[in-house]
Amino acid sequence: MRMSRERLFGLADRIVADLAQTEGVVIRGFADDKVRGHLRTEVFRVLEEEGRLEETVDQEVRKTLASYSRPAPEGSAEWEVLYRKTREEVFKRRLRL
Repeated sequence: MRMSRERLFGLADRIVADLAQTEGVVIRGFADDKVRGHLRTEVFRVLEEEGRLEETVDQEVRKTLASYSRPAPEGSAEWEVLYRKTREEVFKRRLRL
């Protein structure tokens, strides 16, 4: 599921705020709006990258499942198991899991 830019920015804001509240985490210059904005931008960039990765993995998994000689109907229990297994394999291949 693709998230809108507004949701990603909201999530990035929340992550940065939670990170600043976390005990043992020190963000130098956090009171400065410029530093906070830069940190939020970096978190947003990472979230966006991960979202794109998730989309490409999903497309690859669906393509693989559709190529099976006996494809399972999407949404069935068998399809869900095959989807999860294939997704894990794709992530392992891409060194993400």
